[in-house]
Amino acid sequence: MKIVTSLTTYAAIAREIVGDRGSVTSIANGDENPHYVQPKPSFVPTLSQADVFVTTGLDLELWVPALLDKANNPKVTEGGPGYVAAYAGIDLLDVPTTFSRAQGDIHVFGNPHIWTDPMNAVQIARNILTGLKRVSPENADYFSGREKDFEERIYRALFGDELVKLLGAQTLADLNRQGKLLDFLKSKQYQGALLIDRLGGWLKEAMPFRGKAVACYHKEWDYFSREYGVPCIDYIEPKPGIPPTPGHVLEVINEMRQQHIQVLLSTNYYDRSQVLEVAQKTGAKAVIVPSNTNGAPGINTYFDLMSLWITELARAFGGGGPAAN
Repeated sequence: MKIVTSLTTYAAIAREIVGDRGSVTSIANGDENPHYVQPKPSFVPTLSQADVFVTTGLDLELWVPALLDKANNPKVTEGGPGYVAAYAGIDLLDVPTTFSRAQGDIHVFGNPHIWTDPMNAVQIARNILTGLKRVSPENADYFSGREKDFEERIYRALFGDELVKLLGAQTLADLNRQGKLLDFLKSKQYQGALLIDRLGGWLKEAMPFRGKAVACYHKEWDYFSREYGVPCIDYIEPKPGIPPTPGHVLEVINEMRQQHIQVLLSTNYYDRSQVLEVAQKTGAKAVIVPSNTNGAPGINTYFDLMSLWITELARAFGGGGPAAN
């Protein structure tokens, strides 16, 4: 089987499921802005031979439809058996009340940066599994087993082994999706200790910065913000995809000073010098990280990517060591 994905993170998740029953190729590089990928001519034959194609399915990769047209592969065109929309089943944030690009906003269907929350990574994996089973039903049990293993590893990485053993991954996941997990853990005891004391994984590692606001370059951290309680209160871009004017940047600088914002979070395909300049003028620490797997050396899996984001934010908020910039 040949699986092609728009983004490296989808490729990393697909590899977890497909195992040795197929090859996985990504169109975008991990350090490319997914909004503005320039597809190479070589990707047309790659897509024309694909059995499965995974893309977000919103307006993140506006370059995908033309590529699919040129590939002329009915199997992976939208509606085909091998076409997988990664966003299916995900509760989208920032869904606008009116559809318009009049202001230049490139998020017209809602926020498409869905993979920044591990809970969404689980749903993305389920969507990929559905596509794989449609195209290769003879391997359904193999794919299902590997996808289930991926889910379990995500939950252990997010909640920690101890809580998963005590309460079960599904209970924790359900509470988390409802936004009730932390309150539940703070109100329940086990063997004389509050369950919150048994929380591990990424959620525990993120506790030092939960409730602390950051400034961001682009509106791509909303799902991460919701999961880990670290809101972006201002953006260097005035709207998603709109280049910042000097006047707007000055407004952001003033807002960061007034709000005492300690951290400026950006992905590594935006203007590094501008990010560092704003950080320098506000006394904030710049955290510059890849948006996708393979966007920096050693970031090969979804687990690598999420761990990096949390580690660097914890450092920036005083958890030890210099922040990545």
